[in-house]
Amino acid sequence: MYEKLKKSKLFLSGASLCLVFVVVGVLGYSITIDKSPNANQIVPEWSNLGPGSTVYFRDEIQVPQEVLEPAIAPSAPMNAENFANTPPYLYWALGNPDLPKIQALESTKNQNLGNQKLRATDKPIQNRTFWLGSDQFGRDILSRMIIGARISLSIGFFAMLISLIIGIAVGIIAGYFGGKIDVFLSWLITVFWSVPTLLIALGLSMLLGKGYYQVLLATALSTWVEVARVVRGQTLQIKQREFVLAAKITGFSHTRIMLKHILPNLKGSLTVLATTNFASAILLEAGLGFLGLGVAPPTPSWGLMVKENLGYLVLDNSYLALIPGIAIMILVMAFNLMSMGLRDALDPYKE
Repeated sequence: MYEKLKKSKLFLSGASLCLVFVVVGVLGYSITIDKSPNANQIVPEWSNLGPGSTVYFRDEIQVPQEVLEPAIAPSAPMNAENFANTPPYLYWALGNPDLPKIQALESTKNQNLGNQKLRATDKPIQNRTFWLGSDQFGRDILSRMIIGARISLSIGFFAMLISLIIGIAVGIIAGYFGGKIDVFLSWLITVFWSVPTLLIALGLSMLLGKGYYQVLLATALSTWVEVARVVRGQTLQIKQREFVLAAKITGFSHTRIMLKHILPNLKGSLTVLATTNFASAILLEAGLGFLGLGVAPPTPSWGLMVKENLGYLVLDNSYLALIPGIAIMILVMAFNLMSMGLRDALDPYKE
């Protein structure tokens, strides 16, 4: 199998793309320009900047405590703490640090408050480049895309694990025991299978509410059905094999037979199902985010980013919606390529 995988262009291309996204998601804040939680630093002056735009700014203005105390009227209380917390990016310029807006800082170094003066501590001019531009709130698109990759991959991974656990349990019990248990579980599988997956996810999201864990659970409970169908069908075949019959005659427990004798023979199918469920979970999470039922803002979600910038598709800033949409497409395609490569490598009838 490993030799086939090494020669499979589908698997190698899909695995390479997935590895890139995983590395980006793991590195997360260490490679983002915006280090704030959820990459949610809002600077209105930087809104809707094009890709590659560079801004120049001073870090902050510091005001001594003794300067402020006698100068502020009682009707408008202010102290050093809330004055120093004034947004730091008041003085900025696009593309050139010598523009008048930067020079305006010099005129603010001496401001009269009664008989007192405010003295701003000199800070070096810094710069930031928005490689993918900024959104309507001045947030860095690249930083939010990187953190969004972590959200999508983590939800997809844990949803895939939960769906495998549920699907394996339901499918192997239905196929092994048969009878009324099989009839009931097969009916349950058929009911879930007859309803579109997105509708199930929508219903569960509306029931559970917004949030990371709610979306994870809704996605997992929407993708277990296919696993259960495949596991049940293969269990019905495997339980008739000689080694399973021998285990029953020996007196092994049902649990041991299912876990030690039947489950290992399902690993090929489960590997393929894991990759397809991973892709399905990512697509579902993006769809829920687009419909406003995904993770709660300001947590960056690729689906939510598409929704927030949908109105720009007919304007010059269409890239704000296209970038997260293309990322979703590439990531889902990568897992599907891996799935096809694994299916070919695990097919015993294909040379």
